[in-house]
Amino acid sequence: MKPLRALVVEDDPEDFMLVEHELRRGGFAPEMLRVETQEEMREALRGRDWDVILSDFRLPVFSAPEALRVLHETGLDIPLLIVSGTVGEQEGLEMMRAGARDYFPKDRIARLAAAVTRELAEAEARRARVRAEMERALLARVGEVLTAPMDFEQWLARLVRLPIPTLADCCAIFLCEEGDSLRLAALAHEKSEAERLEHEPRTRRSPEASIGPSHVLRTGQPELIADVAERQAQLTQDPAHQRFVSALGLRSALYVPLRGHPGALGVLALGTLGRRRLGREDLVMAQELARRVSLVLDNALLFQEMQDAVRLRDDFLTVAAHELRTPLTTLQLQLGALTQRARRDSAAPDFSERLERCQRQVRRLGTLVEALLDVSRLSSGQMLLQPERVDLGELVAEVVDRHAAEAQGARCEVRLEARPGLYGQWDRLRVDQAVSSLLSNALKFGSGQPVEVRVTGAGGVARVEVGDRGIGIPPEQLERIFERFERAVSSRSYGGLGLGLYLARRVAEAHGGHVWAQARPGGGAAFTLELPLESAEVHA
Repeated sequence: MKPLRALVVEDDPEDFMLVEHELRRGGFAPEMLRVETQEEMREALRGRDWDVILSDFRLPVFSAPEALRVLHETGLDIPLLIVSGTVGEQEGLEMMRAGARDYFPKDRIARLAAAVTRELAEAEARRARVRAEMERALLARVGEVLTAPMDFEQWLARLVRLPIPTLADCCAIFLCEEGDSLRLAALAHEKSEAERLEHEPRTRRSPEASIGPSHVLRTGQPELIADVAERQAQLTQDPAHQRFVSALGLRSALYVPLRGHPGALGVLALGTLGRRRLGREDLVMAQELARRVSLVLDNALLFQEMQDAVRLRDDFLTVAAHELRTPLTTLQLQLGALTQRARRDSAAPDFSERLERCQRQVRRLGTLVEALLDVSRLSSGQMLLQPERVDLGELVAEVVDRHAAEAQGARCEVRLEARPGLYGQWDRLRVDQAVSSLLSNALKFGSGQPVEVRVTGAGGVARVEVGDRGIGIPPEQLERIFERFERAVSSRSYGGLGLGLYLARRVAEAHGGHVWAQARPGGGAAFTLELPLESAEVHA
């Protein structure tokens, strides 16, 4: 026997019994309720769920058209069939056009069981189609939220609202925290006032919990609680938390674990209110929702871990650079004093030369330390400039002259061609730093070959072009080499920290300019630093 919940709109008890007899004869085990008025029907629809409504056409104070109108007002998808001794063909057709599923006179009541069976199957098919469409729409909205650029808390707040009201009336996300606790990270409720209820945001995970978030987190298995009221005491032993759960007014609840690369991340919870209950068909959707949430949650945590690691690295670099700076300054002063004394006392030439080499190495070490400090400063804010009127050709000539010894050591002839009179409001030290980085880079990778340096101006900008005939740069590396700590070759073959080009780009951008690299025809690479000129200060 198939269970059937049938609401019967009928004033005649004998006809009611006749309907019940036919349903039983057709293989049903009906739970039936007879109503005779509009108020009784409304009460019955509010009180419980029904599989089918069977209505007489005319009653003393009610009718089938009125019953159909009451049903439509509820928005429920329950098939309504008219079983009447007075309904004619014209009236039956009008009722079907209005939304009734079928009609037939009582002398043909033998058709009733077959008609009910057919309508139950069609109602189930309609609900399945509606549900599938709802699930597709929900997952599409979830995808939009999960890929939207927003911070983590905004993302959680929007996500918990999506299942309401199509899938559930309440949604929450609990996240695992250190100290063996669960944090209520986000909550959305059909009644907005419920979201403002006072509650303890963190609850300790209970190893004894037999149901609820702690239990689901421990077992890793989803859990459906069909009637929360019956099992509320098992959800939590905390009186305050029990009061909070009671205030939410949940009828049923569904808990699904959130899992990522470190293991358990938290729990996704869905709940319903009033007569609405979550069922097994909701479990599949909740699991798919939890899978997508877990994926993005996992990525967010990995990103957070990466940010923490970068912050630790930057902190270390700042401390290390400051610790190295003081002894380096002292060493540089001592070497300078020794060099002056050697000159004054006419020391042996090889002794003076060794002192010079020591000074160059100390200066190089000082440049590296300053680069580390610059990276730390840039990580915490913008580059601060001290602009002044600068002759670019003169500045580049100074840089080339200062690198003469380095060029000699690299066996590179530096050919400078500078247009005079290119002035701009720039930070002299920063532009010097950028040009030095480009020239040092050319000397390092173009060893044994000439290096060309050209300073030109046109169209309101000045350009410093540094070209070498060295090993060149693969096309796929032309952009990457300007990133922090990036390099196009192995650090074992060529020294350096991979910061010079990064700082050169930041210097150019801070001045409203650009820097880029390109391959040179015939081999080697060319780097161009472009800075804006003040038009009034361009002199021919």
